Amino acid sequence: MACTPGVKTMGRRLAGKIAIITGAGSGIGAATAIIFAREGARVALADRREIKIQAVANRIKDEGGEAIPVLADVQYAGQVQALVDKTVESFGKLNVLFNNAGVRASRSTVVEVSEEEYDCTMATDVKGLWLCCKYAIPVMIQSGGGSIINCSSVSAFVGQPLQGVYNAAKGGINTLTKCMAVDFAKHNIRVNNVNPGWVRTEMNEAELAHWKAQGSKELEEVLRLHPLGRLGEPEDVAWAVVYLASDESSWVTGASFLVDGGYCCQ
Repeated sequence: MACTPGVKTMGRRLAGKIAIITGAGSGIGAATAIIFAREGARVALADRREIKIQAVANRIKDEGGEAIPVLADVQYAGQVQALVDKTVESFGKLNVLFNNAGVRASRSTVVEVSEEEYDCTMATDVKGLWLCCKYAIPVMIQSGGGSIINCSSVSAFVGQPLQGVYNAAKGGINTLTKCMAVDFAKHNIRVNNVNPGWVRTEMNEAELAHWKAQGSKELEEVLRLHPLGRLGEPEDVAWAVVYLASDESSWVTGASFLVDGGYCCQ
């Protein structure tokens, strides 16, 4: 029987778990939220775009799942603490945190990138992740442990042109993940990364469309970098997150999971 990429048989691998997903309004975050709910989790959807997370919450509820939308920008401690508080108030505990929210600086060298873009990239991708962990981990300890999954990138492992700030942020995520894995293992909290290659998210689609309109060969080059011959879909990454959130990965911590179509094989 032929298989469609990203489509799997649904089960209840996350039954009884409570999860927070940041950047849940679109792309990998939205796909993960929907699959989490299908797998039995109750989810708090965080994003700074209220219309987007409400739409995802509505879809989950239409499918019989449980979700709450929480307007939050992970750059700000007060909003992150309110997100965690709202999750516990609604569901009673917290077992899983998927730090998915992220931005990227414009494609430029470190000389050309503006200070504002640098600050925004670091504040969301690194500081935001730290803040979510800072407020979620004490609640996870009270809940008896949990799983934190951070969305990094293949860019954490390689040098790429015109992406210095973005790659530095993703490299920081990888290192922070390992340190937290060591610090909180005694509390039965596991901390891991997913490291996607090029995925058809809202953020990436704009760049892909621009290349196509310009007749650029950039898209051909991006495809060439993925030996499996296609770009990723949000669901490809979401299923890896499901594994790391589930009890199936109970002996996995401090790991970086490449979900990259073979990008880093070369």
